[in-house]
This record gives sequence, structure tokens and C-alpha cells, in this order.
Amino acid sequence: MTDDTTWNPSEVQRRKFMKAAGLASAGGLAGLAGCAGGDGGDGSDGGGDGGDGGDGGDTSTPEPGEIQEGGRLVWGHSEVTQNLDIHQTATASTGRFLDSVYESMVGLTADLQLSTETDIANPGLATDWEVSDDLLTYTFTLREGVTFHDGSELTAEDVVYSYDRIANPDTGAIMGYVFDRTEAVEAVDTYTVELTQSAVYQPLLRQLAFSGTSIVPSESGDRLGDEPVGTGPFQFVNRQQGNRAELEAFDDYWAEGPYLDYVEERTVTDPDSRLTGIQEGDFDFINDIPLDDINSVVGNDGDDIKTQTWQPLSWAFLNFNHNEAPFDDQSFRKAMDFAIDKEALVEGALFGNGRPTASPSFPNSDFRNEEISPRPQDFDRAEQLFSESAYDPGEFELVFKVTTNYPWHIDAATIMQQSFQQVGLNVELQQLQWSDWLSQVFSNRNFTLSMVNFFTFWEPAYMYDSMWTTDGSFNFRGYSSEAYDQTVAEATEVTSREEAVQLFKEAQAIIHEEVPDVMLWFRDGTIAAKNNVYGIDTVLSPNNSELNFAQVWKDQG
Repeated sequence: MTDDTTWNPSEVQRRKFMKAAGLASAGGLAGLAGCAGGDGGDGSDGGGDGGDGGDGGDTSTPEPGEIQEGGRLVWGHSEVTQNLDIHQTATASTGRFLDSVYESMVGLTADLQLSTETDIANPGLATDWEVSDDLLTYTFTLREGVTFHDGSELTAEDVVYSYDRIANPDTGAIMGYVFDRTEAVEAVDTYTVELTQSAVYQPLLRQLAFSGTSIVPSESGDRLGDEPVGTGPFQFVNRQQGNRAELEAFDDYWAEGPYLDYVEERTVTDPDSRLTGIQEGDFDFINDIPLDDINSVVGNDGDDIKTQTWQPLSWAFLNFNHNEAPFDDQSFRKAMDFAIDKEALVEGALFGNGRPTASPSFPNSDFRNEEISPRPQDFDRAEQLFSESAYDPGEFELVFKVTTNYPWHIDAATIMQQSFQQVGLNVELQQLQWSDWLSQVFSNRNFTLSMVNFFTFWEPAYMYDSMWTTDGSFNFRGYSSEAYDQTVAEATEVTSREEAVQLFKEAQAIIHEEVPDVMLWFRDGTIAAKNNVYGIDTVLSPNNSELNFAQVWKDQG
């Protein structure tokens, strides 16, 4: 078994094997926007928000000679995919599946720098872009010769359609707010798109690198939920939701790869079944090794698998429904924060594979506020705050809804339940299947207390706007703070990155003080593959969550 527990996603080395025909038509490369230390065209200096991967040793797996094409990769996937419409989907599970199908306009390197290069972690569909000095006009030049999976050629009209569709409230796009300040998206010619803003939106370019703003064919919206169509290295074949799905290599892919013929996703939500499956040869690749088995699997030379670990994969938080008593009271919420032993959660629920955090910003992000820290468990302080609140904790029977999709959430909820009992709270745990949790908690807001993971939030404006602003697309808790809304809005409107950094740090301080939720931990990520599978160091997307199989191949011997 080979393993690397110090893998740094910012040091992924992409193999520079390419299809001669694929890159011959890619057009000229600018490669200037988003470079570290330079002006990224968005009013920033291009600094990244990458994950903390430890000391960053040599992570490459020795390759046995030339890349072999062909074969089927069977992937044991930890979660059920949901809505397959890339503009509407709100789950990381679906994002992992669709990352090999779709591409966005702006390319993103492994260390989260914007780039037009082809040989990067997530290559974009623009060969160049220009931004006016006032940050109100963006002009994009498209790659020529890019083909959608339905056989149509990528043109400026597809970009116009995609962005108009995302901006249309009727679409229900998760990232619709990105275009709130957009006056028009126009096709200047076949391969040139001009986007005009009515006001400055500083993070625009960064957010055009998100999978949620991927480019789709014109007039394809009605079918995307069942039949995804993109420009990525793999095309969608079929899905039996909750069971399996299949991707097939797209022969006309414009960039390097893919090398596999098929990627077969099998939904295996039980962690032990995933691990047993790869050990017995049923799977070639799995994400999320069971937390209680990581220490025995990683570094075990007796197993015929290779592993890689990084941090953070995700962050988790305790959710309060602000529309219901007692969680409309800030002192009550803060009291519950003081009742929780975060270190005990990491050890008891994650088996030490994580760390407490007071901020969801990536550990090495320039936007992270290092002046706030997790509140320690302090029952005396909790009882004092309960007495200052408008409610008596003993008068409530709180229902804590938690999903069985994450067994460590059940463990964490049980630990918290015991702590809450010590400060006079009566808490009943209710375990839900993932689809039921999404329906009851996220969609219908039918909950009092809950917890959930969030992935992919490397970009601060996306995270702090969508998670906690009053109208945020992920604000299912009903939190509303005028001071917070104003701070985040200002952070997106300034023209300098330095000003934005300070304002986002201020926003973190506000939510730390007002406790709309309780930040619990960062969790480490792990993937495993059979020893005949190569290129797994290229699978992880720059956002530390989505997976792209373009550069993966199997030894057929």
C-alpha cells in the first residue's frame, strides 16, 4: 500500500500528456489574470484560499511507464446524487459526480488562482479576458473548437444563454445572485462575450470559476435535470438514483484526457461497505474512508490500495431555527455554544481526523479571521447566559434532526445531547435519511435544531453571502442581521482585495458574536484507490470536494 498523509492540494502535478488535436484548436493563452502577486482583473492581488495540506511532501505515485487508455473505473460514492441540473443543484454529492461533465468560463489552478492555461486543475472555457478599469465591463474570448456532448459547438450564444438562465429567478439557480448587478450579457461575435455590470461586484471573476456557473448549450435548460450536457471530459450516460450512474469518455474533448472509457458511480452511503468493497475488489476507487478505520488503513502496507489525505474536506456546524423560540434569542444560542466541548466532538465523532474551528474560511485563507477562536465548554457561563435570555431552558423539548448519511453526525449529536442535558436542556435526537433531511430541514425549514456539513466554500463572497445574509441561498436557518448584511455587501462592492479581506473578517466577527450557528470542526478528507489505478493525485478539485477523473487511468495488465 502506498499512502501520503501530507498531501497538499496546491502542489498537484498534472501530467502534461495531451491530445495533439485537442489543444491545437485551443487558441492563444493569456495566462495573466489571477497570477499570485499580480492584478487578477477583479480588483484583487490574486491570493488564494486553498486547503491546508500539511507539510507538502512529494505526493506523486510512481507511474509504471506510459499511460494506458481504456477500462472502467468503479467508484464507491459516499452520498446520493440529487438534482442533476448543474445550475440548480445544492449538494456536494451531485457536484462530485458532475465535475467531470461540466466546465466553467474561468479556469482555476490547484492553489485557487484564476488562469486561462490548459494544463491546470480545472481548465476554463475562456482563452482570455479583459476587465475595464472601473470593473464594470468584462470581455471574454472563448476557446475555438470546443464541443458539447450533444455535438454542438461552444459559441458566445451558449454563454449568454447560460448566464441569463442562472440570473433568471424562475430557474432557481443556486448562484443566481452572482448576476444581481449584471445589466447585460451579449455575444459580440461567435467567440467573444461581453458582460456589463451596473455596479461593482468584486468577486465576479472568481465566481465564474465555480461549477454552479458552468456553461450549458443554448435552450437546454428543460432537460438538464435528467440529461446533463456539458463540455467536460466525460458525458452522462444514465442514472438510477440512489443506486448507480454512469459516465462515458467524451472522444471530442478539447483538452487532455480522458483515459478511462467509463466511470461507474455506485452509491454506497455506508462507510464500512465502501471500505470492504474496495478491499474485496468490488470498487476501484472510493471517497471517504470510514473515520474509525483511517488509522488502520492509511499506512497499512498489507492492503492492495493506495490512499491520500488532505484538510479540510468540509466544515460542520450546529444549526438553530431562528424563526422559532428559543433560538430567536442571542444569549440562548451563545449559552448552547458554551455547553459544547468541541475537542470532545473531534475525538469522539471524527476519531481525531479534524480540528475545531470558529471560522469556516479555509485554514490558510487570507480572508480567515484568526482573532476569533472556538468557545470552550463552560457550564457556568452557559447557565449565566441562559439566565440572561428570555427563556428558561427547562421549558423546551428540543428535537435535534440529524442525518444518518453521516454516522459521525449521529455520534456528535449524541455527545452534544449529553452536554445539553447537563445545562438543563431536554433534547430528543431524530435520525433522518439524507433525502428526508434535505426535504424537512433544508427545503421546508421544518426543524428546531440540526447540523450539517458544507463543502466547496473556498471563495469568501460565495460563502458569507449565501450562508448568512438574510436572503442567502443557503440561509435555511432564517438568520437576519442588518449589520452583517451591510458588511458583506460592502465587501463585494470595494475595488481592492485588501479592503475586502478586512470586511470579510469583520463579517466573521459578527457571526461569532451573534451565534446564528455554532461552528464545530474542519474534517479531513481521504480517498482510496486500488494499486492499479493511477493519477489519483489529480482527482481532487481545487475546492477540496469535487472530483474530476479526466487524468485517471488503470493499468490493464
